[in-house]
Amino acid sequence: MPSDSEPQGDTAKTEHREKPPEPSSGSTAGTDAPVAPERYNALLISFLAFFVIAFGVWLVLGGKAYRAEYAQATQGWRVGTTRVVEVTIVREDKTNLACASDHEIAGLRCGHRRDQEPVDSLTADNAKMLQPYATVGGDLLMGAGLWTAPDLKGSLPTGRFSVVCNYTIKGVMKSARIRFDPTAPFKPMGKTTTAGTLTDCVLPR
Repeated sequence: MPSDSEPQGDTAKTEHREKPPEPSSGSTAGTDAPVAPERYNALLISFLAFFVIAFGVWLVLGGKAYRAEYAQATQGWRVGTTRVVEVTIVREDKTNLACASDHEIAGLRCGHRRDQEPVDSLTADNAKMLQPYATVGGDLLMGAGLWTAPDLKGSLPTGRFSVVCNYTIKGVMKSARIRFDPTAPFKPMGKTTTAGTLTDCVLPR
């Protein structure tokens, strides 16, 4: 027959097993402790380093894109060289074609300032006034002096025709605004374009 002390022992063991463990002071301190300042500094440095690298990559790619655009726009069209070009026009283009810019290249400039106000006493009859022209191949160029050629002083065709000129490249332009109709607004060129003089212009016969 079991003694009275045995159930008491079993009860003590049961109570001992059911009592949940108390968290240690070390565990509580680890959970509630704030993140060390060194970790914040490391994150900040990592972010700044990423930003600097990204900005550097953007600069390099942007520079390459501009150089590629410039090379494509001026391939074979070097400043100081003279090329034979064939531009396509109508006789009304003498007053239809215009550009607006404050930039001057070798004494050549647009007939309108950047604020789109006309430059006094500067017309297409002046060999210093730049106008936008398209070649028969679709290239855009800024040329001055076309309308001073003797071949363009007489009777001109009623439709579209072409003129062959010597084109001496004086520089490049990008920020000018152009229009192809006197009633139309000026619009950005959108790309780098050569600028120069058109001389010895003749109508092909």
